[in-house]
Amino acid sequence: MTQYLYESASFKGLLVSQSVSSDLINIALDRVEGFAFEKFAQDFFSVLDGRKFQPLGGVCDGGADGVYRTERETTYYQITRQENHREKIRKTIERLREFGRDVNSLIYVTARSIPHIDKEEDELTDKYNIRIRIRDRRYISSHINDAAGTIHAFNEYLEPYTRFLLSLQSQGDKFITSPHVKDPSAFVFLQHELSQKSGDTKLIHSLADTMILWALSETDPDKGILMTKQDICKKIFEHFPWVEKVLKVHIQPRLDFLRGQSKEERRIRWYKKQQSYCLPHETRTAIATESAQDESLRLKVLDELRLIASNIFDSDDGDYDILANSALNVVNMIFEKQGLLFSHFISSKADSEPPLVVADCIDDVLTNLCSSKDSVKTEQFRECLESMMREVFYNSTPSVRQYLNNLSRTYVLLFSLQAEPRVVEFFSNMSANFRLFLGSDILVKAISERYLEPEDQAARNLLKIAVKSGIELYLSECVLEEIYTHMKATYWEFHNHFKEMEQYMKREIVRNSDKILIRSYFYAREEGKVKSWKSYIEQFVSFDALAKDTGLDEIRRYLVSEYRLKFIPNLELESVCNNAKVQTLATRMIDEGIKEHQSLAYNTALQIHGVYGMRNKHGEVSGVSELGYRTWWMTNQTRVLKITNEIVAEHGTEYTMRPEFLLNFIALSPSCDAVRNSFKNIFPTVFGIQLGHRLKNDVFHGVLDKVNTWRDYEEGRITALMSQMCDDLKTNRVKHYDNNLS
Repeated sequence: MTQYLYESASFKGLLVSQSVSSDLINIALDRVEGFAFEKFAQDFFSVLDGRKFQPLGGVCDGGADGVYRTERETTYYQITRQENHREKIRKTIERLREFGRDVNSLIYVTARSIPHIDKEEDELTDKYNIRIRIRDRRYISSHINDAAGTIHAFNEYLEPYTRFLLSLQSQGDKFITSPHVKDPSAFVFLQHELSQKSGDTKLIHSLADTMILWALSETDPDKGILMTKQDICKKIFEHFPWVEKVLKVHIQPRLDFLRGQSKEERRIRWYKKQQSYCLPHETRTAIATESAQDESLRLKVLDELRLIASNIFDSDDGDYDILANSALNVVNMIFEKQGLLFSHFISSKADSEPPLVVADCIDDVLTNLCSSKDSVKTEQFRECLESMMREVFYNSTPSVRQYLNNLSRTYVLLFSLQAEPRVVEFFSNMSANFRLFLGSDILVKAISERYLEPEDQAARNLLKIAVKSGIELYLSECVLEEIYTHMKATYWEFHNHFKEMEQYMKREIVRNSDKILIRSYFYAREEGKVKSWKSYIEQFVSFDALAKDTGLDEIRRYLVSEYRLKFIPNLELESVCNNAKVQTLATRMIDEGIKEHQSLAYNTALQIHGVYGMRNKHGEVSGVSELGYRTWWMTNQTRVLKITNEIVAEHGTEYTMRPEFLLNFIALSPSCDAVRNSFKNIFPTVFGIQLGHRLKNDVFHGVLDKVNTWRDYEEGRITALMSQMCDDLKTNRVKHYDNNLS
């Protein structure tokens, strides 16, 4: 199976995506050489620590590889991938002192993992009377995606040490399986999405209502504290950026619903003069009652955790408070890192193991908590937390079980709305893996959006985000000719039917034109953004060149430059196609009335067979990736689909990708960092628990039941199913999306 993964270059998406996979970081740090790691770390900390960090030259600078100076102290950096960190730190301190350095603080940077860092730091600090801090592999991994600069440092110095993954066939028994196959998140999400022909409207409305009421929680009519719709949207989307894609089009309708037609229906109050909203007293009371119940449960769980801690660890109340809250933080972190497996474990009646990340989560919580505590206390806390988590998992009280179940429901709600880090990373990796031929409908629409406001440029924004995501966008010669033919036809239609009557044209008449560029011209002229048809056309091609039929290459240059496309000539597509099959399909298009001209029919047939040919050329058919096929024709043109069923059956999958797939799952998707931050904003709060109440039982159990399906399969079967589900989702034309390109 791994052979297929590598032959299909499925890991390339991981290598070029905006965020870096933790698996790739570990692989790179395990293989990186000393000099490359030193250069990486200097660039990495230049970004993290800012302008006060200064790279140094190692031996000639007394063994230091960097320095950070403030008015209070000077901190030196030692960067290495060598073993024996204690000995290396000792020698570095001695060397710096030999060079006359006044050393009062040292940061030791290593490509290795150092166990019990807090204990090591404390012991070394006491031994040398210097403040020692260790930044190991886990620290680098947790901060690699903090900024564009840290990602650039990885791509510049570490990424070359992962390129063997793209060509590796096998190394004895060392096969590498995609992390998306080893975790059920992406598998279950794909199944869930394919089972939904449209979004869960009731869930989305309930979520929107909850978010609106939360946003209005600090309003007070007596104090004149009101919020406009814009204020409400800003507050919601800044705190929970993942919901913008889901809720943006629903906010106004739900505001209208919540303000009601009668006093009995009214949950929010509307002030027409101020165009603003606030919460009435009765809504405040209802929210307070629900919040009190959830907060009471949380406090009860904390009391029970304190009791568990007191039975394990002999200390004072202050430590029991710390341990109880730390246990809840561990739970929250597990949901962030392996939430689906954790939710399944909580709800499962059969014996099963908790997620593997529990120990790592305990370490992370202790690292944040005990940086200033002595190492003995830290080890005591670690042992106590491990015992407490075992009690929580296997001997929990009804209150703890209810609390965990509430959090599980919140997690599954976020999961079903794509607000889950592993799911976001999966689609991010997929996007960087794409080779997409653009349909003429997409590019003509992008041209027509020239004078729209930036937020309304749906096609242009989609293409920009696609490029930023690492997608390879192709303009084939056959599509270029179709675009050029469309523009010539538009030119002559305007010349023959609109030119003489231009000054009398009203919007009601213009909107009946079937030429989108004519409509967009008149709308732009009406708004004073363009003066004449000639000046409009010359935004894309010389007016005279279009009139004289000499503007084809000029259009090509514009499209390639403006939208960052790669031009693919027909000769390249013809070299990977069976010409007889192309001609047969072209003839059938003419016979069926799908195309009127032989040249356009040939171009469309060549594009269809070219997609399959390019898949073969790039080895996509010889292997299998859980991300599905890479090469597609992205278009909303559907007329030709009805006569290509036999071709699709021959190749086993379709050739067109629906643009709405890219729009909804990639272009409008939040970043992994935004989703992780949302987890941190939601899970520790009563509001997070309240979100879970909005999830229907059938959705909750349906998602978790799919984990059992994943568990039953071998990795090879999971990979094959994920590949098929990805391609089915890309081509699904029945599914309804709130966000559409049209």
